[in-house]
Amino acid sequence: MSSQIYKSASRTLRSFLSASSKQSSRAFSEGRAAAAGTVVSLRAGVPALAAFGTKEGGNGSRSWISGLLTLPAAVYMLQEQEALAAPMERTFIAIKPDGVQRGVMSEIITRFERKGFKLVGIKIMIPSKDFAGKHYHDLKERPFYKGLCNFLSSGPVIAMVWEGEGVIRYGRKLIGATDPQKSEPGTIRGDLAVSVGRNIIHGSDGPETAKDEIALWFKPEELVTYTSNAEKWIYEN
Repeated sequence: MSSQIYKSASRTLRSFLSASSKQSSRAFSEGRAAAAGTVVSLRAGVPALAAFGTKEGGNGSRSWISGLLTLPAAVYMLQEQEALAAPMERTFIAIKPDGVQRGVMSEIITRFERKGFKLVGIKIMIPSKDFAGKHYHDLKERPFYKGLCNFLSSGPVIAMVWEGEGVIRYGRKLIGATDPQKSEPGTIRGDLAVSVGRNIIHGSDGPETAKDEIALWFKPEELVTYTSNAEKWIYEN
């Protein structure tokens, strides 16, 4: 929608620029000033050009110029809003063996639900050491790699896929820093964990990682697609 508005506004603006060569340089300069003022005013949430079109004198083109040049600024605002909108995406979240054994599964799931994210896949399994190695493949050269694999395969793991706008980035915020001692109060690790070696939860750190981890832990048919009744109360559109 915004791209169509942008194209229309651009065509109109080009026509205006072509016609402006026939107008006085003073009118064109005032038009450019009005456009600049429009961008600043719109970004600040102030009605733009409220008084410009009411100036007396001239041939009446000033009001037309100011109204016309408001279009590119409006298009700019639409594009800025689109840039700030978070994408609808999926992320992989795992409650590690320590989280399962401590009985905090429902607490973790509740935090994601309360935020407004949607659970689209869940299973419980005990990963093999080979499987754990595939999960931590990017850390293979690190000295703690073997310990990670041993621990992940030491007991049941709750594997989940969550869906929502910006769920990858914000899911990491909900989880907190890798070291619970550095996690803010209110995060999962900040509230529920103490030691970095027992930080109870794992979350994908980016879109590519999420894609790979979901594919590793879940078959396509194990994930569901549905519309939650709560979505109309969570998302504006």
